[in-house]
Amino acid sequence: MDERIRGRRRSVTRRHGRRRGLFVGLAVLVIAAVALFLWLRSSDVFAVKRITATATARVSLQEISEATSQALGVSLLRLSTGAIEDALLALPYVRSVEVYRSFPNTLEVTLVEYEPVARLQAGNGDIWLVTADGRALEGAQPSEGAGLPLVIPASPVSLVAGEQVPKLIVDALPVVGLLESEGIVGRLPGVEQIRVSAAGGVVLTLEGGAELRLGDATQLEQKLKVAAGRIESYLRDGKQVEYVDVSVPDHAAVKAK
Repeated sequence: MDERIRGRRRSVTRRHGRRRGLFVGLAVLVIAAVALFLWLRSSDVFAVKRITATATARVSLQEISEATSQALGVSLLRLSTGAIEDALLALPYVRSVEVYRSFPNTLEVTLVEYEPVARLQAGNGDIWLVTADGRALEGAQPSEGAGLPLVIPASPVSLVAGEQVPKLIVDALPVVGLLESEGIVGRLPGVEQIRVSAAGGVVLTLEGGAELRLGDATQLEQKLKVAAGRIESYLRDGKQVEYVDVSVPDHAAVKAK
């Protein structure tokens, strides 16, 4: 056989051998890595020993501890952060949460809390704090949230912490934010009460006793601006207003005292 042919065959054989060796080596490394991961996952090397959380105003350390207690002693490699986040989101004041693994043995919790925007009178007479999107937070102490407007529904409501209030009330709550919006803030007297009828009609009781009748919870911004303009006009003339009806904003009605 020609020597050149033998040389080429030997070269091809060596290349194939090197490739086989490389594949075998990679397979061994993968198997070793998987075995190491499985061992670490089942061992207590990365077991959670400490849980830290951002400072909160309403969510207590005890609530956070109870919601995350199932993570203690569990390996960070085996831990489901999603399940812990769901447990924390079930707390009434938790708006959003992120849970991070911090090796070797720490779980870090970052919380964002809800802020109450109004008080709501429940059917039994208790006063609750509620959010802008209608989440019931907790029963309020007499002095708690005193600066927030009080929402009084015509139909009795039962409230559960962390759950939504009835839709008619949710629909009316945007008026609270609009009262502080550009073009409206400072133009109306303070709001003491927000009454919501069984049909969804919204009536604001202003400081001094005047009523602002908004009708259904639509076109709220336009209605508030029209009402603010009418009230400002009457006050400039030295007149007191008994009510302003802007149920139909293009045909506002005003009654002076």
